Amino acid sequence: MRIFSKVALILFLLLALQVVSQSKKDSNQKPNIVLIFADDLGWTDVSTGNTNEGRGSKIYETPEIDKLASQGMSFTHAYTNQNCAPSRASLISGQYPTGADNQVYNVSSLSRQDKRTKGFPDLPIKPFQQKKVIAEDGINIFDVLKTQGYKTAFVGKSHGTPHPLVGDFGIDLPADIHHIIAAPVDGKRTKSYYMALQSDRKGWTFKSKYVDKYATPYNQNYINTILKPFITRSEVSLIDGTPKHLTDAIGDFSVDYIKDHANGDKPFFLYVPFHAVHSKVVGRKDLTEKYRKRGLNERLAEYASMIELLDQNIGKINRAIKDPNGDGDVSDDITNNTIFIVYSDNGGLKDNKPLTGKKGTLTEGGIRVPLIFRYPGVIKANTITNQSVHCIDFLPTLAELTGVNLSTLKKSDGSIPQYDGVSFAKILKDEKQWLSRENLFWHLPGYMDERFSPSTLIQTRVGTDYYKLFYFYETQTFTMYHLNSDISEKNNLLKKPTKKQLKIALQMNADMLAWLKTNKAPTGTWVKNGENVSYPLKRDVKKYKN
Repeated sequence: MRIFSKVALILFLLLALQVVSQSKKDSNQKPNIVLIFADDLGWTDVSTGNTNEGRGSKIYETPEIDKLASQGMSFTHAYTNQNCAPSRASLISGQYPTGADNQVYNVSSLSRQDKRTKGFPDLPIKPFQQKKVIAEDGINIFDVLKTQGYKTAFVGKSHGTPHPLVGDFGIDLPADIHHIIAAPVDGKRTKSYYMALQSDRKGWTFKSKYVDKYATPYNQNYINTILKPFITRSEVSLIDGTPKHLTDAIGDFSVDYIKDHANGDKPFFLYVPFHAVHSKVVGRKDLTEKYRKRGLNERLAEYASMIELLDQNIGKINRAIKDPNGDGDVSDDITNNTIFIVYSDNGGLKDNKPLTGKKGTLTEGGIRVPLIFRYPGVIKANTITNQSVHCIDFLPTLAELTGVNLSTLKKSDGSIPQYDGVSFAKILKDEKQWLSRENLFWHLPGYMDERFSPSTLIQTRVGTDYYKLFYFYETQTFTMYHLNSDISEKNNLLKKPTKKQLKIALQMNADMLAWLKTNKAPTGTWVKNGENVSYPLKRDVKKYKN
């Protein structure tokens, strides 16, 4: 009896030791990270109301995004830059476009003049000559995570970084794909924006050596297995035998990446910048037909189709986290040790009401987007914050969540990298309600058709109130809006400011000027005389109020 008791005691102690050891291992384990970066997904393009103050879409269906919102924290004041390349460049570099390792202000250039003009010399300001991609020698978000042993992968749109993605950007698997797919078909060069092409030389292709294996047309087996969770939402048989959609292929690649790395000896960072729901919108046939039958016109049916297709692939990736090997047994579930993020690169292309503007503008419709973070056990489920955050904040936030001390990092020349963002990890963990930072900035030293001209914007939080102050260099004028009472930015407070509003405006102007000077922000030159365009003066708000 005593012998049995001793054996039982030894077994109990061994078991307890194993549990303690396992707990210690788990506590030191770095979380996997999946970052979904949608393209042109607007603030009101999702059906959840968590990310848009109860203004979820009644047209578009995003049940997978809605589910994630119920499982994590949603941001009602999440911001980006005004369009694709600068948002991606800022997210990856952790810097505003003014940053030394960034310098990406717009897609292609800052000389995209208003189509109603003849260009220079009719436009008064010659724009700053920007860069098209971030610096290779900067320590970007991939480099930062690699210091903690992360495996890194990038599948999707490569704006803000080179295409094809070559060089030392800290990415182990760069599966970048251009939006326009081109291939020789029957001796002719054929283009497609979303559907795989059957090339004479390569067979079915997306022009990506990593993603081409997913380019074969839809078949019944794919429908029955991969799309099975979604078949009740549309007549999926319509796509049998049709070309594969790029959005599905990116989702399939991501699922296999998770399968291959879920239980490896290193954590992974999977960055998925989808091309959906970008312009030249072509949805998947079954989903487009679903929305046509609901009475939507052709363009809106395609747009709705693309949004739901994006949502389905977010669901695919989420299911892969739950069941990495796809065998139906969720004992390999990595959900609790995975940070899952859904975000968009800029505002929507269609109706963003009640927000004013769209992609390419600095009004709320162009820069305010959905954002959801899920990290079970760290982030409370179904929570909402109205703290404003920006794509520059992702690098320091993920650094804090994974234990990186950014002050210890050094570039190849020995200098310490400078980041503009701040960590909002404590907001995620419900340890703080507000960041100490009160200002966000946008600066555009050039033109993009009718959507923007040379301008600077500061957003300031005063207590729980958000204000925006715009400065327009061509006319040397300001406008100011109070977002809490005027989310549509219709009432320019500077037309008849109260003493309080003018005081706030003067402080915002001073902060704007200080930021411009500190960052040596370029402004371009006046065409008429070649002189540099000046910053707004300290008290110009009073002088130039409209």
